[in-house]
Amino acid sequence: MVTVKEYGSGRILKDIRLAHFALGIAGIPIVGPVFARRLEQRMQPLGLRQITLEVARSVIDACGHCAAGPRICQPLFHQSAASGAVFLDELADRLVAAGKARPVIKEQAKAILAKYPDNPLILSRVSGRYLEICRSDPKVCIYWKMRRGGLNV
Repeated sequence: MVTVKEYGSGRILKDIRLAHFALGIAGIPIVGPVFARRLEQRMQPLGLRQITLEVARSVIDACGHCAAGPRICQPLFHQSAASGAVFLDELADRLVAAGKARPVIKEQAKAILAKYPDNPLILSRVSGRYLEICRSDPKVCIYWKMRRGGLNV
């Protein structure tokens, strides 16, 4: 399970890089299926799912507080168009303390997500709770790459 601590420390970036590497190997005969299944198992606890802006607004309304910043994977994909992410509750606290996000009120968080309508929204679990809402870039996002590759996410 990916934890709030891993997000705050930056370890999540190593995991994302490794997931992209494993996805590249997944298409190789004989060993590829083993890597593909392992990647599916590692990604399952994140509970990644595409959501609508209305669902994102409801999730934000239900949280205690939030923060906003760049997508957590943005440092790995400099060529990717910038969009935003909203982090909730303890993940917001950790990323603000690490200088990776800034505190925002709920209405600002909703406005940030509304700002990038061409980027699909992805909700993900961190430390077992849905704490991240990301305006993903389908060209580089591991969720979208896995779906295109026929893997279960």
